[in-house]
Amino acid sequence: MANPSSQTNFYETDKAVSEYLLFHYGSKEDLLLKGMGPTEALNFAQRCGRLHENSDIERNRALDLGCAVGGSSFALTESFHEVVGIDFSRALVEAATRLGRLTKMEISISVEGELKRKIAIALPKGSNPAQAKFLQGDAMNLDSQLGTFDFILMANLIDRLPDPAQCLAAIPRFLNTNGLLAITSPYTWLTEYTPREKWLGGYTRDGESVRAYDRLAELLSSSFRFIEERNLPFLIKEHERKNQYSIAHATLWQKL
Repeated sequence: MANPSSQTNFYETDKAVSEYLLFHYGSKEDLLLKGMGPTEALNFAQRCGRLHENSDIERNRALDLGCAVGGSSFALTESFHEVVGIDFSRALVEAATRLGRLTKMEISISVEGELKRKIAIALPKGSNPAQAKFLQGDAMNLDSQLGTFDFILMANLIDRLPDPAQCLAAIPRFLNTNGLLAITSPYTWLTEYTPREKWLGGYTRDGESVRAYDRLAELLSSSFRFIEERNLPFLIKEHERKNQYSIAHATLWQKL
């Protein structure tokens, strides 16, 4: 999810839509050249959509905040009666909505330079697209009429917000008591999205290193109990011979 104040919003471009549809729904054959590469990094969106599975929370409503093209949202429909996906990018929300309606699509992905090829993508088996809806919205200013949820997922969102602490301060209002909050992030702090003074970590203060997880714990401690942490590798393919490999830090928090 992009900072609304960014001059050029990458997340509204055709390139972003194509890359994210491939990221969320691409097959192993389409993501890895001749099968070469880290298979543990595949199906990231679906893995995020199952972070609640070991919990005993209610399974009525889930919110996928920063949903992009909806891979985690559709995974959540396997467990929840209603799933709401919200993203600031209208282009990504429109792509998620379209795929939910069609259940399968043909997209163009980059091969080299201006060369592209077409591939087929589809919703994973077991998803229930009728139970998901997608809205264009701002994670920094959520509509109170959204109501409350049993599970909130913030996948790779906090390091793309202009003020992540402000966003996190509002989250408890949207989560039911004993509900679960899942946050994943590689903590890639960039000033084009988040002013340095708003970074949760990645700097020194009074000679001490400040790490994002420590700030998360500090910000969430009054409303949440820490449950567990995991490392979730993921892969974003730019073209046939270039992939971005990252490892998101996933933390789970239960509302008090």
